[in-house]
Amino acid sequence: MFAQNKIESLQLSLKSLELYEDKIDGIIGPNTIAAIKKLEALVHEQPSIEKPISGDSAEKPDVINTLTDGQGADIEDALIFTLKNEGGYSEHPDDKGGATNKGITIGTLSTYLGRKDVSKDEVKNLSYETIKMIYKRYYWDALNLDAVQDQSIATALFDIGIVCGTGTAIGFCQEILGLPQTRKMDTATLNKINSTTDEELIPPFAERTISYFDAIVAKKLSQAVFLKGWKNRANRLLSLIDKDDFEAVVPVSVDGIIGEGLQQLAKQAGVPQADIDKMIDWQTQNKPLSNPRYWVVFKIHEHSKNKRMHIFDRVANTVQSIHAVHGTGSDPNNDGLATEFSNIPESHQSSLGLYKTLGTYTMAKHGRALRLDGLEDTNNNALKRGIVFHGVPYAGDEYVKQHGRCGRSFGCPAVEYALVQDLIDKIKGGSLLLIS
Repeated sequence: MFAQNKIESLQLSLKSLELYEDKIDGIIGPNTIAAIKKLEALVHEQPSIEKPISGDSAEKPDVINTLTDGQGADIEDALIFTLKNEGGYSEHPDDKGGATNKGITIGTLSTYLGRKDVSKDEVKNLSYETIKMIYKRYYWDALNLDAVQDQSIATALFDIGIVCGTGTAIGFCQEILGLPQTRKMDTATLNKINSTTDEELIPPFAERTISYFDAIVAKKLSQAVFLKGWKNRANRLLSLIDKDDFEAVVPVSVDGIIGEGLQQLAKQAGVPQADIDKMIDWQTQNKPLSNPRYWVVFKIHEHSKNKRMHIFDRVANTVQSIHAVHGTGSDPNNDGLATEFSNIPESHQSSLGLYKTLGTYTMAKHGRALRLDGLEDTNNNALKRGIVFHGVPYAGDEYVKQHGRCGRSFGCPAVEYALVQDLIDKIKGGSLLLIS
């Protein structure tokens, strides 16, 4: 569509604005697109609307003992959403904050820089990186959002934390989830957030925020002039919803005996009969009315250059064998062999055992992913750790041909991007995945 030299010129311009850090190659890849989105957010001229008066900052967050091994939310995505809600440079005589740009006042910039002589020009010429670091320090980190798995939920909490105060935003969330309102992102709150979906949480969160705005205006009628803008911002949270389900309905279930035909398919793939027996036994004892079409075995002890994940299709009577990655902690030498396994959070190790697939959600780094529920003592922290089935750029024939092995994840059984979405749709909602 565009000549390579034109794209190179664009990349050079984005680099001069400190929005792009990759190589100048004339290719519109993910990093170029991300830089364009940053630029769009910076130049988006939303009318500046005064925020509700709130000194309600979150208490200092706990040291969370259940940080996700899987990738958590990303401030970059959240900030692009939020900056489109914030006005450009303004210096309104009635604005108590004084000179303001993208929601950052001259006082906030002064505090961040540790200087009292900050000029209005410095506010006017804020760089994207400075804007990001200020929002990260005073909002993102206060909300512990690196440990939230669902990007949409993290973005919603971040945005309303900026508008209403971080403590207020967490309090809304805790109220909706039926938790004590500690107004800080403690372990119980984080675990509850990571056990729900954006579709379940964001609508009541937006409604609760709107009722908060209504209450402010009821107490102080002079604030009514801002009410429409505040409500528009809260309602915009609904655009973040991906309509994913934590517990998806099994998409493909078939008639017949549970697991019928799997043994023969397993022989074709060189998968031991004991692995298949284990899966069928669990299904028979725990979900006897469900008979999934697709079953998955990941032979993680094999070298990662091998196609060691096998997807069995009982209807088509076929086996799809593909590359899959293991955790960095399971392969400390990065030689392609997984030798260490753990169920402990922050170990970045893969966990052996049987998993049941659940529903999908959106990761910041890897897009749509599939939640996994660990069914054994060796993997029952999977949900807490954020161990999910997702796509990566470091698996597949081309990567293995170049590197002699797959790359490594933070413990997730991940596969190449080109295959992952089709597989998610096949196995979501109750299929079994065995890592052995």
